[in-house]
Amino acid sequence: MLGISKDVSQSVDKFQARFYKVLKHSLKLKDEEILIISDYGQKENTMASMIGYGYYQAAQKKKHMVTLLHQDVKKGFMFADKHVVEAMGKLAKENVIILAVSNKLGRFAEENSFRTFCHKRGHRFLSATGLGDVKAQHFPLFLDAMQVNFRRMQKMGNRIKKKWDQAEEIRVRTAAGTDVTFDVSGKEAIANVGAYHAPGEGGNMPAGEVYIPPQGMHGVRGKIVIDGTLKTEAGAFLVDSPLTLHVRDGMVEEIEGKHALLLQKTFEKFEHRAKYPERIRRVGELAIGINPGAVLIGSTIIDEKVLGTGHIAIGSNHWFGGDIKTIYHGDQVFKKPVFYVDGKKMEL
Repeated sequence: MLGISKDVSQSVDKFQARFYKVLKHSLKLKDEEILIISDYGQKENTMASMIGYGYYQAAQKKKHMVTLLHQDVKKGFMFADKHVVEAMGKLAKENVIILAVSNKLGRFAEENSFRTFCHKRGHRFLSATGLGDVKAQHFPLFLDAMQVNFRRMQKMGNRIKKKWDQAEEIRVRTAAGTDVTFDVSGKEAIANVGAYHAPGEGGNMPAGEVYIPPQGMHGVRGKIVIDGTLKTEAGAFLVDSPLTLHVRDGMVEEIEGKHALLLQKTFEKFEHRAKYPERIRRVGELAIGINPGAVLIGSTIIDEKVLGTGHIAIGSNHWFGGDIKTIYHGDQVFKKPVFYVDGKKMEL
């Protein structure tokens, strides 16, 4: 049973068809070898194990060559387990890797970027990290977010991407008080719409966001009110009281609200470990959620994709065209944003 508990297997087995639908649409599987990397979670948070096993069962039933590996739960500064690193190294070029982990994959040899590793070797991939924030009771909601009309979502995502690619400035406002402006001149947006068909392509599953980095390290100014999901070093949760971030010249300079100390401590922990601590509080991403099947549950892997939300990320953005390279990347979600592209209200 691959070390999977009876409860996990019974919860997942009946959803094989739904997992295979994702594999078929997002990856268009042929005869590639599939490597799935997961962990058993901690206490009641077994979502990583459930997702990894779901993909394994779906691929095995369709006679694909598939391997499921488990490792200890990892934080970003920790190393992946030896047997996982070895399996990744032995996987021939242009195959498939699926991550379903409670926190992070972990570091591996000289390669500290999973995306770079896959791109260089032509592996297509699906990634679900931070699953330790998702309770087992949310498993059906997680699957709902994976079972959307991908073609319709892709059309919306590409439409927004085209507008953002041509933009000089994007302003975001909400009724809760957000009023922030991003200089995006010369930057290209990424439409994460769940289609990973070419060698080296991959991304989150659930999919459903369009995101863009600001120009340089200083291209963000204004106020951001986080009234959806807050991501801290200890995990993510739905806020019961809004948190206000004041941003000047790209830097979060002031935090107000009930949960301000949690985010402040998160920054301080990463600043203590960072080679360039002054980059930790830089705002590195603006994004819009476009997944109509996703709902807010208190986990950024889903919450940042919810249609009718926006989010910013604080910290690193170098892997999608930004200028901030650091050890921290924290997504913070707000509700009901209105976007203005070069002064004109953007319609979805």
